[in-house]
Formats: sequence, C-alpha cells, structure tokens
Amino acid sequence: MASRIMHGRREGQTREFGGAKVSVIPEGVDPREVTVLQPDSWRRIQNSLSRYNEEQMRLEAKRKEREDLHAISKESVKHWENTIEGQRLKKLEARQLREEKEEEEKVKIDKEEAKHQAQKRKEAIERAKTLQYYQTDRVKTFHGALLLTEVLKERDAQIDMKNGQLNADKIRENHLLRLQQRQREEAIMEDQKRALRRYNERKAVADFQNLQILDHIEEGKKAKQVDIEEGENVKQQVDMYMAAKKTIEEQRRKDKKEIMEEHQRQLADREVRRQSEQKKAEDEEEEIRQFAQAKKKMARMRKEKESELFRAFQDHTERMRKKLANQMQQQVDDEDDRIAKTVAERERKREEEERQKYEADMKAKKEIHDQRIYMMKENERRAMEEAKKDREILRNRVKSDKLFHMKQEEKRLEQLSECKKLKELQTQQIAEVKEREQQAKEAELDLDKRNGELLREEEIQFQEYANKVITEARNNGRNPYPLMKAAQEGPGGGRGPKFEGKRGLRPSYLVGDASGVQLPNYSDGTVKGSHTKIYGNPGDSRKRLGFTW
Repeated sequence: MASRIMHGRREGQTREFGGAKVSVIPEGVDPREVTVLQPDSWRRIQNSLSRYNEEQMRLEAKRKEREDLHAISKESVKHWENTIEGQRLKKLEARQLREEKEEEEKVKIDKEEAKHQAQKRKEAIERAKTLQYYQTDRVKTFHGALLLTEVLKERDAQIDMKNGQLNADKIRENHLLRLQQRQREEAIMEDQKRALRRYNERKAVADFQNLQILDHIEEGKKAKQVDIEEGENVKQQVDMYMAAKKTIEEQRRKDKKEIMEEHQRQLADREVRRQSEQKKAEDEEEEIRQFAQAKKKMARMRKEKESELFRAFQDHTERMRKKLANQMQQQVDDEDDRIAKTVAERERKREEEERQKYEADMKAKKEIHDQRIYMMKENERRAMEEAKKDREILRNRVKSDKLFHMKQEEKRLEQLSECKKLKELQTQQIAEVKEREQQAKEAELDLDKRNGELLREEEIQFQEYANKVITEARNNGRNPYPLMKAAQEGPGGGRGPKFEGKRGLRPSYLVGDASGVQLPNYSDGTVKGSHTKIYGNPGDSRKRLGFTW
C-alpha cells in the first residue's frame, strides 16, 4: 500500500506500505492537477454554500437573549414609582397631559378668534356696502338735503342767538351808560378836589420861592465880594506873567540875531566853494574840448586812409572786369561753332523721326483698315446669330404665353370656386351675426329687466331710509322740506318728469341747438305758460329733443 506525501521536500511522492497500493486519487488523473483543501476551508465553503454562519448565529442568539432580559426588566420596573426612572416617566406623562390640555385650550382660542375675525369681516363688508351705498349720487343728494336741514336749523339757532345777543347788548349798553354817568360825576368831584390841592401846593411853593430869592440876593452880594478879591489876585498874576513873557521875548530876539549872523557866514562860505567848483568845471571842460579836437583829427586821418584803400580796390576790380570780358568774348566765339553743329544734328534727327513717324502712320492705317473689315464681318455674323436667337426666344415666349393663359384660366376657376365658398361662409356668418345680435338684444332686455328690479329694490330701500331720516328730522325739530324734495326726485338726477315705465327714472332733457345744455324744470303752470309764450311748445317743434338716462 502506498500513500501520497502532501508536505515536505518529498511532496507529491508515494509512500510504500506493506501490502497492496491504495490511492484516493482516481486512476488516470494527474495528482498535480488535484487541489487539496484543509478541513477549516472545507467547512467554510460548505457553510457559505448552505448560507449557515455559526459565529453569526451565536452572536444573534446572545443579542436576542439580552433583548429578552431587557424587556423583562423594563416590564418589571415600569410600574415602580419610587425609582428615578419611574419619576422621570411620571413627569413626562404629566408634561404630555399638560401639553395636550394647553393644545386644546389653544384650539378653542383659535376657534373663537376665527369666529371673531369672521364677525369682523362681516361687519367690515356691511360697513363697506353701507359706505358704497352712501357714495351713490342719489344718496349723496339726499345727504346734501340732510345737511341743508341741519344748516337751516343752525341758521335758526344763530338767528335766535343773535336776537338774544342784541337784547343783551342793549341791557349792557344801558348799564354801561349809567356807570359812565356816575363815573363822570365822581371824576368832576375828584377834579375839584385835585384843583384845590394844587392851589394850596402852588401857594406853599410861591412862599418858599420868595424865601429862596432873598437867600439868593444875599448870596450874590457875598459872591460879588469874593469875585473882586479874586480879580485883584488875577491881575497880580497877569502882571507877573507879562514881565516873564517880556524877558523870554528878549532872549528869543538875541537867539534869532545870532542865528542870522551864523547863516550869513555860511552863505559866504558857500559862495567861495561855488566859485572854486566853477573854476574846476571850466578846467575839465577845456580838457574835454582838447580831447574832442584830437579825436576829430584821428577820424579825419582814418577817413583819408579808407578812401585810399577804396580807390586801390576799385582799380583792382576794373582790371579783373576787363580780364573777364576778354575771356567771355572768347567763349562766345567757340559757342557759335558748337550751336551750328548742334542745329545740323538736330535737323538730321528730326527728318529721321518724321520718316519713322510716316512709316508708323501708314502701318497703323493699314491695321485699322484690316480691323474694320474684320469687325464688319464679325458684326454681320453676330447679327445673324442674334436674329436666330430672337426667333427662338419668340417661339419660347409664344409657348410661355399659351401656358400662362392656361394657368390663368385654372386660377380663375379656382377663384370662382373660392368665391362661392366665401359667399356661403359669409351667408353663414351673417346668419350667426343676426343670431348673436338677437341673443344680445334678448340679453340686453333681460339686463334691463333685472336692472329695473334692482332699481325698484333700491328705490324701496332708499324710501325706507329717507322716511326714517325725515321722521328723525321732524322729531328733532328740523325742517323736512329739503329731505322730502330730495326723496321725491327719483333716480337719474335729471330735471324732467318721472318715467313710470322706467321704474321712476327722471331723465335730463337737452335743448335742440348746439349748446347741449339741460332744460330747466318748470313746475308752476304760470311759469310754464310764460315759458311757452317765450320759447314756444317743444312738442310742436321738428327739431330733435334729446334726453339722457
């Protein structure tokens, strides 16, 4: 028996045992192509194929056991109230109940608020409707009449108040007159007392002034004596002043005399200096005059020298001119010979050029003649080709005209068919328009009917409101005539009579001329007769009598 060695340096070899050879590898299979697995690997593969994980199952069992124990513990301690967890749960439950109660209160408040808001909206809508109703022309007119009644009431009250004020003014004026009379008598008595008091005061003042006059006379005598004494003192002082002044004048005269002598001495010295300076100036002028004479002499000598140099230059220039004239004459003689040669050469060249030009002209004329003949032939050929093309174009145009006329006939037939269809369509549209107009007229009549009903309801509502206001005005002592007149005017705002067929509308009648003004409302028969005499009867006129609704 032999076994295969799996590991070691003899891996893959067979080991011989006693007896027959036994091998787990089937015959005919190469042992080197067989994979050998360890038991752990084999179990792992089997578990993977059968989706069985022993470790995971073990962990899952432990987790489930812990959850069961935890659930049992929670169930046991759930009803314990002397534990921290029990107290916490109890607080949470109480908090939840409190929040639910608060939520119910909030829901109740929200419902009440919704009802309140709905009521406010309803009141606002009613108020808006009332304000909108008050903004209508007829209600505005009625309110204007109501304001007029209030104004009339206020006017009556003001008249009563004014009459009361006039009576009060009369009473006050009589009282003031009596008071003024009494005050005037008291003033006269007071003036007499003041006059007597002033007389006594003036008498006392006169006596006092007489005493003052005597005192002043005595004081004047004393002052006169004092003035005499002071005059003598002043005279002595003046004498002393005049003596001192005379001494000062004498001293001033002496000083002036000394100054005059000094001035004359200075004038003499100045005259001596002037004479010496004049002599010095004369000497300087003499020197200047001698210098000027020497300068003039030198200028004259320089001028003579320049004249001599100029004459020498003129002589040299004349010699040079003569020499140049001789040279120019020689050049002129040589130039004549050269000109003659040049003229002969130019004449020869001109003849050669004329000959070449003649030959070129003849050649050009020949070329032009040949070109003309060629162009004539070419034009004839082109004319023939164009005539041929024109005939071909004419044939094509004839064909095109025939085809165009055929197409035009087809278009005419198509247009005729379209016109028939259009006529049918227009007929149908006219019928539809008539039907729509009929429907619109019926709708307008229906609308007029509904408007009439609305006007009737509005009139009833307005009359109820007007009667209520008129009753309150009568109860409050107001004049109800403006309100009654405004209530009887009817809707429309015009001045004409009411139209019973139009739910009491009062239209505005316009004149028949271009002014378009509204006719007045004549309610009196006498006034109406006068108006008829002046303007005639509008019913007999053939002019248009317009009115607006």
